[in-house]
Amino acid sequence: MTVSSPGLGSNLDVNSIVSQLMAVEKRPLTVLAQKQAGFQAKISALGSLQGTISAMQTAAGNLVPVSGTTAAQKFTVLRTSVADATIASATTTSSAVAGTYRLAVTQLATQHSIATPGGASSPFSGTNGTLPDGGTLTLALGTADGVTVSKTTDITIADDATPEAIRDAINAANAGVAALVINGTDGKQLLLTSDTAGSNQVIKISGSTGLSYVAPEARHHSVSTDIGVFSGIGGTLPVSGTLTIKLGDSDGSNINKTTDVTIAADSTPEMMRDAINSASAGVTAKVVDGTSGKQLVLTSNAGGSNQFIELSGSAAPASTRSDPVEPADTFTQTHAALGATFTLNGVAVSSATNTVTTAIDGITLNLLKGPEAPATSLSTTLTISKDNTSLTTGVNALVKAINDFQSTARNLGSYDATSKKAGTLNGDSTLRTAQNSFRTALGEVPSALAGASLQRLSDIGVSLQKDGTLTVDAAKLNTAIGKDFNGVANLVAAYGSAVKSAADGLVGSGGLIAARSDGLNSSISNLGKQSTVISDRLVQIEARYRKQFTSLDTLIAGMTTTSSFLTQQLANLPKYSNS
Repeated sequence: MTVSSPGLGSNLDVNSIVSQLMAVEKRPLTVLAQKQAGFQAKISALGSLQGTISAMQTAAGNLVPVSGTTAAQKFTVLRTSVADATIASATTTSSAVAGTYRLAVTQLATQHSIATPGGASSPFSGTNGTLPDGGTLTLALGTADGVTVSKTTDITIADDATPEAIRDAINAANAGVAALVINGTDGKQLLLTSDTAGSNQVIKISGSTGLSYVAPEARHHSVSTDIGVFSGIGGTLPVSGTLTIKLGDSDGSNINKTTDVTIAADSTPEMMRDAINSASAGVTAKVVDGTSGKQLVLTSNAGGSNQFIELSGSAAPASTRSDPVEPADTFTQTHAALGATFTLNGVAVSSATNTVTTAIDGITLNLLKGPEAPATSLSTTLTISKDNTSLTTGVNALVKAINDFQSTARNLGSYDATSKKAGTLNGDSTLRTAQNSFRTALGEVPSALAGASLQRLSDIGVSLQKDGTLTVDAAKLNTAIGKDFNGVANLVAAYGSAVKSAADGLVGSGGLIAARSDGLNSSISNLGKQSTVISDRLVQIEARYRKQFTSLDTLIAGMTTTSSFLTQQLANLPKYSNS
């Protein structure tokens, strides 16, 4: 077997020659790689530039009021302080007015509590102290009169449920009520307490379990005619005249409404019903058609202990006083649901809950503590003061963001004549456009300030330096705010809007920087494709060079062998002398 090695017979260093030739051939790849690196550096530089512009965009956007609000409202920040923070706390909105208020809490809102009775009156009369009948237990929370209901929850109770089982079912239902079983002297009692304090947190219990509670203020009352009252021809009332409907206390000592209704002769139950309902008597009449004949039933429209119905007059079908519509309570009230009462600078105020939002426009009070006997009130001072720091903080944040941008732009676009080194974006049109955009935004008076007394940033102490950065004269800014808060707010908002608009056009999804970066990435991709083509061609060139120089090596090696042979033969020729 023959083993060959380039240059072995000719002393020709084929590998070195090919390597040197390929180094020359690869120069276009080096140029392309340098271009790619340059483009990549520009992309990185644009990223740095975009970062500073985005920071400006944010700082400027923080100065622009949302739609529907004014600049003054945006920058009006009111601070609240309560001298005794154990009595109350407060928060404000921009509509509040600075001032000092004397707050005196006379009563905190309280939670409503009801409990089942013990002993013989306990509803847990089943085997081993259980509730005999299961079904649906409906818990409602609302005002005592039942007009406003804020939450209603239906809970399924099993037959023969223990007080503990009912407790657990209620607590698992997120009904706005906490249940507790107390082992009292008369046996187990179920105690329910509203989660939230307030006069609008009165508990009502109804359903098919036999458990019930209705606040006295919510109890409606009803009265019905006796069977056979409509004994006239065709089932009519045999009398006519006036029917007097009275609403009042159960004993009739305090009547709050009296209505006279004219009843025609031979009125049917339906005719009487319609006459009563059209009289606005505070009751609703209906006809019940039972197995023993028709009856007229009147029910009070409102609930309360002063809504008992009494019928009298020449056309009265019955004189019986009314009875409650709702079933008898199986719970009794252990603690009333009370609203909060207090005074502000001597003016009496009441609230359903301890969170008060309507007493003073723009101020929410949270009452935390009320008086304890024998005291009748707890007093403290509420102070609402204007805080201008949001305006000065916003200005300083924008100035810092602008200065950071100017510093970054200056470095990226720099040129050192001594070292002849240029910044990555030196001469780049994108950088120039960005600088010009912000120069225009800060240098031109926004149209929103036309005719205003404050129109330029220098009017409030913000000055432009030779290097393009800004400085803030804090004393001049604070003086301007104190003299014309609204004017400064409008100016800051207008320039914030101008800077944000300029930034939006540069760093948005379709902005100039994104477009420039996309173009550079496209160029890098194209250069990569060119590099691939050149690399593929270089493989072929190197193979050709090696083939050519290997052939040359073989040729030279053969010639060297022939030369050596001839030299040897010549040396062996006989030598002749002329002597």
